[in-house]
Amino acid sequence: MEQWKGKVAIVTGGSAGIGEAIVVKLELAESLNGKGNNHGTVHTKVCDVTNEQVVKNVFSWVDSTLGGVSILINNAGTVKISSLLNGKLEDWKDTMNLNVLALNVCSREAYQSMTRNKIDGHIIQVNSIGGHHITPYFAMKMSNASKVAVSVLCEGLRHDLQLVGSKIKVSSISPGGVSTDLLLRLLERSKEPNSTFQVKDLNILKTEDVANADITILATPPTVLIAELTIVPNGSTIQPHFQPSPEVVENLLNSYKNMYFILNTTTFSFQCY
Repeated sequence: MEQWKGKVAIVTGGSAGIGEAIVVKLELAESLNGKGNNHGTVHTKVCDVTNEQVVKNVFSWVDSTLGGVSILINNAGTVKISSLLNGKLEDWKDTMNLNVLALNVCSREAYQSMTRNKIDGHIIQVNSIGGHHITPYFAMKMSNASKVAVSVLCEGLRHDLQLVGSKIKVSSISPGGVSTDLLLRLLERSKEPNSTFQVKDLNILKTEDVANADITILATPPTVLIAELTIVPNGSTIQPHFQPSPEVVENLLNSYKNMYFILNTTTFSFQCY
């Protein structure tokens, strides 16, 4: 983290949850780099990231007051429970405006600030494991689609930067479920009678886990890029799978206990005995 000592980082959605944890970790990292107890200075800005002009104003202030941004962590996002069958267009627009378009506007402004100030910075998009597969959960497909878009935009931004010869890094961090107020509200909703959103036995990460992963990404040397970092709770999988009951698993194991396969290497067929 030595290369970021005294540099400016912007964290969207930094007032709570993952964003707040990231801000705390960045402060601590600055303190350790300085080998003292002085934490980095935090400037709070109320900013609707879906308002392009407001975002431009914030980056303009950073340029004129702090000398440009070195790190952007796009953390602001939302999850809307809205089925493709009867969902509201307003919910779909809100999801795409915040999770996709606002993220891209902030990334564009960060690139321009870094370029103006000759900074080889780092842009980190807080993505999701939902950005890499289709979620099995009902009424979550639009949120799912927005995160898939983030994955595409990460690689697209890296490609555009490569074409112009920029050394700015772009990373995606894709956590599984994280213990934020947003997720906890969704879990409470899943317990309601007749809820369309059902989640059982969900292992979740702490916000500090995601913040630590961000620090890991930032700690790489200029010649190394962690393009994608996926983190899930130990004992979980990246892709959600059908979860049979323990009784079903035991019965399956017993039924196959005395079975073995003979592979015929000529015909590539097998027989069961």
